[in-house]
Amino acid sequence: MRPRLGLSAPAVLFALVAGACLGNGNGVEVAPLEAEPTVDAQTTTASTTDSITASTTTIAEAVVTTTTVQAGPVAPFTGLPAESEAASTASAFVVKIGNNNDQSRPQAGLAEADIVYEELVEGLKTRFAAVFQTQAPPQVGPVRSARTTDVELLAGLGTPAFVFSGANTPTLAELREAADRGVFVDAGALRRLDPYFRLGSRSAPYNLWVDMEMIDYSGSGVPSAVLSYGELPEGMGSEIGGVEITYQASFGRQATHLWDPAAGGWVRVQDGSLHTVLRGDEEVEIAPANVVVLHVVYEISPADPASPEARSFDSGPVQVFTRGQVVDGTWTRSQQAPVWNLTDHSGEAISLQAGSTWLILAAADGSRFPAAHIATFDPAEAAARLNTARAARA
Repeated sequence: MRPRLGLSAPAVLFALVAGACLGNGNGVEVAPLEAEPTVDAQTTTASTTDSITASTTTIAEAVVTTTTVQAGPVAPFTGLPAESEAASTASAFVVKIGNNNDQSRPQAGLAEADIVYEELVEGLKTRFAAVFQTQAPPQVGPVRSARTTDVELLAGLGTPAFVFSGANTPTLAELREAADRGVFVDAGALRRLDPYFRLGSRSAPYNLWVDMEMIDYSGSGVPSAVLSYGELPEGMGSEIGGVEITYQASFGRQATHLWDPAAGGWVRVQDGSLHTVLRGDEEVEIAPANVVVLHVVYEISPADPASPEARSFDSGPVQVFTRGQVVDGTWTRSQQAPVWNLTDHSGEAISLQAGSTWLILAAADGSRFPAAHIATFDPAEAAARLNTARAARA
């Protein structure tokens, strides 16, 4: 099992209590695992825990505003200096995190993720696949079910442990075949219940959490970079304030990232509200160093006619938001080399700011589902929107 860093005494106690309550015969009300229209109902059980209370704060400490190259080992998924050679080669884990509605929020652990994929699911909602390697939050949630899109997204991450609540039967078949090929290690709730527990303060299926200290990494590999980091070439990019990705339906998702020079990152606003997440006992803003909007074709998943499946072994337009600038270009990725190659229109590589990155898989024209509408804002408008969102949250 992979060693963990930075657990506080309360977090350790919380994990021990949660672990002790697993199973039955303890007098605690048991909630069934997730059941939703496109996934199989789970038959395992887990206990409830005390509710989480949190205060809100803005953050910039997790955002790095320099790309100075330093000698020594580098974290593969952020381009930042690693604490040690062992830290740079430690196995990764990927968690499917819910984002269906307000009941999913605030999520726990997203602020510590190196890379977050935002993928389209049923009903034009989105779901996250969060990649962790440099930081290991004690608990992450809400853990939700996998989709066939995840099989390709997991490729190239060094056989990570994959944490998910379950899936429908055809998706599970694809996942098992991929696990047998060494794409990932199955750490899902259907295989092992021990790391999973329920929060008493939330309703199912939005209350399933995972204790990352209990995840089994046996068989995980060494990760390697899937993005490039460094300085932008002179003249590449133009000043921008933010981007908004909208699925134009009454039940669709709208995600906005607004540049905050003080934080050195792109603060996220979702469906008109400041998107905050749990970090310890506080709620903090999400402000990744980079936001990459990939125009991806979605086909109909063979697992469910209502479920989109992203073709991420492909190519298409891309908008890279980094350092308060945007660079338009092309993304390419293949099964043989599952890294994200980002180039501008002249074919020159686009380098990202060292730090965390959100990759938004926006439905492109030609998809079997409605295409995303993408708008950008100048710095003045972005600042005004951000101030409004923060004021509404205060």
